[in-house]
Amino acid sequence: MDLTWDEVDPRRHPFDSSSALAVISRLEPDGDRPTRPAGSVVSAPDLRWEGAEGGRWLGAMAEAITARFGRWAVGWQWTRVDGGPVVRGWCCSTHSLTTPAETLPRIADALCDWRAWLEDLAERFDRFPLGDLPDEEREGAWERATVHLVTHVVARVEAHDAWYDHCEQVLTWFLTRWGVPADRARTLVEEAIGGRFGSWVEPDGKLVQDVAEHLAVTIEIDRL
Repeated sequence: MDLTWDEVDPRRHPFDSSSALAVISRLEPDGDRPTRPAGSVVSAPDLRWEGAEGGRWLGAMAEAITARFGRWAVGWQWTRVDGGPVVRGWCCSTHSLTTPAETLPRIADALCDWRAWLEDLAERFDRFPLGDLPDEEREGAWERATVHLVTHVVARVEAHDAWYDHCEQVLTWFLTRWGVPADRARTLVEEAIGGRFGSWVEPDGKLVQDVAEHLAVTIEIDRL
């Protein structure tokens, strides 16, 4: 999911989680409401409904949420099945899209969970105030921050399928937060990881440390 830190930074985009369900309920699109056919969720009628009425409703709902809250909100559907963080309120359309009474609270919970994750990351980014450090301390701070963030993302996504995509994204966001241009940040992160993170495999401490050292050194060389 291609999102920049400016697009998701909680400081730029106010949000009241206590009113999320009420707001989302008012955004519900007109037309077919999500009432799944009776029977198995893998039956032929069910799959046809999911690809037609259910899919249209969900697509319209997603567009309305993004229009109301901003682009940061698209992450409410980004689950670990797709390499994203564990958004606990939503699994997928097959299992989470049922009746309006059940589906709207699930969407609100997922949006709040995604927002909480972004707020958690913002707080962690600020634990490493790179902008205020003297030059001789910056490389060590980049390194410590990278180890901390990789470890935190792995714990959140449980090293699921393609978990490294979001890990790279979080590191890119962190670099961007502290002044590295987004395109350059993405390149530096990709080069530091070098394809060494894999699906379903939690990286060991030595690998994480090596990635952190590589990234810290190249960031500081880039500043010269």
